[in-house]
Amino acid sequence: MPNNYIRHLTALLETTGWGQVKLAQELGVTFATLNRWVNKHAVPHPSMQRAIHALYKEKVGILPIPTESIAKELANLDKEKHKHKNIKKLLEGHQNLREDLLLELTYNSNAIEGSTLTKKQTESIIFDKATIPDRSYSEHLEATNHASALNRIFDGEFDGPVTEKKIKELHRIIMQGIREDAGKYSKHHRAIRGVSLQLPAPENIQEEMDSLIKSINHTKKHVVEHVAKMHASFEAIHPFGDGNGRVGRLIMLIQLLNAGYAPCVIENNKKSEYYEVLEYAQKRSNSHLTIFIIDSVQKGFAIIKKHKK
Repeated sequence: MPNNYIRHLTALLETTGWGQVKLAQELGVTFATLNRWVNKHAVPHPSMQRAIHALYKEKVGILPIPTESIAKELANLDKEKHKHKNIKKLLEGHQNLREDLLLELTYNSNAIEGSTLTKKQTESIIFDKATIPDRSYSEHLEATNHASALNRIFDGEFDGPVTEKKIKELHRIIMQGIREDAGKYSKHHRAIRGVSLQLPAPENIQEEMDSLIKSINHTKKHVVEHVAKMHASFEAIHPFGDGNGRVGRLIMLIQLLNAGYAPCVIENNKKSEYYEVLEYAQKRSNSHLTIFIIDSVQKGFAIIKKHKK
């Protein structure tokens, strides 16, 4: 499946009317390098992917992705899904795969929220019960709590429809020992740093969550499109005092596993793009968030394939 940088390069060429020589000059690379990227013979370094994205935003802007393009990406994802039968059972019986996903998901989800633990330190904490000098007790708990939530999900405790009780239980596990209000909706006004989004007042959280729960388990859309829409909606409610991002990503994981897909692995180095497409989904269109989630589920499938060899 094409990566975001390929879509951005194609859009730049089409929108600006530049040839590859001019685009290469704008990016500070050779024509041969750009040509290899465009033809998928090479992958840009992450720093260059960020440069491509920045130029795309400047020259093209963020526009909704056409429906037919999303449908093609979803069809490719479904082809991958059909290669992997009964992922839940695989997670129950394949310890190495399970540990790999525990580490990837725990490290990245906490890092996105500001944890300073490295992946190696996270690994030592969740598997060896290590204590890392110069790291806070809360950061240790964030790692162990998140791994605990994943283990319970992988054990099947959260199978079936997503309910308010399950959402609150996820928050309780994630925030146990960290916040006194673990498992409870916030009674205070909340704000998302750097995002101009008006969150519901505390007295309206219950009504907003009731509406979300009515919608979350039923859709006429493709399940991954629905997962994207529900994720944007949950994060726009932001019902808890802290931990909303981690809980929201775990809800997505449960939905995806229920539908036979791999876990959605959102990497910390994609944090800026993730926040950008999430805000865009809350204000204009779910299309970019849907594509982002498709890419992240493909990363989950890649981990599974590595362990099935």
